[in-house]
Amino acid sequence: MSLWAFRCVLWYICVLLVQPQNRFTFLWPLHIADISFIMAVGLHILSSMERRRSLVRMGPGTILAFTLLFFASLSQHFGVYQISPAWNNYLDIIVKNSLLLILVEAMATSVERVWAVQMVTLFSTLWWVKGGVRLSAMSATYSGDRLMGAAVSMIENPNSFAYMMCVFLPLYLYAYQQAKQKWIKWFFLACALAAVYIVFQTGSRTGLLTLIVMGAFLLPFYGRHHFRAMVVIVVALIFLFPLTGEKNMQRFLTIPQSVASFLGGEEKERTGPKSQDEQSADERQAKNHDTWGLIKEYLIFGVGVNPDSSRYAGRFPMATGQVHCEILMAGRQMGIIGMGMYAGFIGIIFLGGNWVRRKARHWPAVRDLGWTFQMQAVAIAVGGAFSPLPWHPPMMIFAGSVSALVGILKAEREAEMERLAGVRQGHAV
Repeated sequence: MSLWAFRCVLWYICVLLVQPQNRFTFLWPLHIADISFIMAVGLHILSSMERRRSLVRMGPGTILAFTLLFFASLSQHFGVYQISPAWNNYLDIIVKNSLLLILVEAMATSVERVWAVQMVTLFSTLWWVKGGVRLSAMSATYSGDRLMGAAVSMIENPNSFAYMMCVFLPLYLYAYQQAKQKWIKWFFLACALAAVYIVFQTGSRTGLLTLIVMGAFLLPFYGRHHFRAMVVIVVALIFLFPLTGEKNMQRFLTIPQSVASFLGGEEKERTGPKSQDEQSADERQAKNHDTWGLIKEYLIFGVGVNPDSSRYAGRFPMATGQVHCEILMAGRQMGIIGMGMYAGFIGIIFLGGNWVRRKARHWPAVRDLGWTFQMQAVAIAVGGAFSPLPWHPPMMIFAGSVSALVGILKAEREAEMERLAGVRQGHAV
C-alpha cells in the first residue's frame, strides 16, 4: 500500500509538470491530478495506520512547509489589504505545493525513492526539451526571435521557459554522470545541450545570467571529474551560441544595464527614445523599488496573499500586479517572514545538498545527487530573482527530496554506529 501511495505521488508530479490536459482537452473534466493526489494521501494514511508509524516526517522541509501554511493562513485572514478570506489562486499554489513537499518527504523513505522523485521530474521535463527543440526548428517565435514556452503553465513565456530549463539542467547532467551505457550517457548530455540551446533561443536575459552563474559552479566540478564532457560542452556552446537570432543577441547585450536597473543603480542619460528592452529593465527596477517600499511599511506580515492593490496603488503604483522577483512577491504576501521562508527553502536545497556531498563521499551516485541539488538551488536563487511566482512546484519538490535524503542518511549513520557499538560490546564480553 505504501508503494502504491508513492506511485500516485510520482504520477501527480508527472501530470503537474507535463499537464497533458492542456493538449488533450478531454482530460480536463477527469481531474487526473486531483484524483492521483487524493489517492496518494488516502493510501498513505492507510499505510501509516497499518504500520503504526507517523503520517509525516518532521524534517526541515516539512517543518518549513507547515510554517508556510500557518503564516499563509494568517495572511489570508488578517492581511492588511487582503481582498477576502475566500480561496484564490495564490493560496491554491501555496497549499498544494506545501502539501506536495510534505508528501514527498513522508514517502521518500529510502535513497531509491528520492532518486525516483528526481528521475520522474527528469523524464517529465524531457517533454519540455522536445517542445523547445521542435518550436525552434519551426521558428515558432514572437517579438522578433524569442521562443515561446510549451503548453505548460510554468513555462508559458520565454523567461519562464529559460528559467525552468536552467533549473532542470543539472538533473540532465546528473543522468549523464550516472548512466552506464554510452548511448544513454550521450543522450542525456545532448538533452543538457538542448536545454542550453533553448535558453539561447528564448532570448531571456534571466536565463543567460542564470547559466553564467551556474557555469561558475559547474566548471571546477566538471573540470576535475568529467573533463571530456566539459570539452564537449564548451565546443558545442561555441557552435550553438551563434545560432541565436540577431534580436536575441541584442537583448543579451543589454544584460549589464538590466542588472544595474535591477539593483537600483542610477539611470544613464539617453538622447533618444527607450527601446522595449530598456523599458522592461526600468519597469523591473521600478516594481522592485515600490514593492520593497510596500514591504518596509508592512514589514512583519505583509499586505496579504491576494491583496486589493487599489488600496496602495496611490503610494506604490508599481507594486501592483505581478512583481518579477520571487522573494519580493513572498515579502508582499507575508512580509519579512515570507521572505525568510522563501530563502529558507533555497537554503534547505543548497545546504542539504552540500551536507549530502560531504557525508556520502563513499557513495558517488548519492554524492553527485547532492551536487545536483546545490546547482538547482543556485538556478532558483538567480532565476527566481527575475520571476514572479514563489513557492512553485520544482522548488518545493527539491526541498522535500533533499530534506528526506538528509534524514535517510542520518538514520543510516545512526544505525551503523549502533551496529558497530553492539559488535564492540560483544567482543568486550
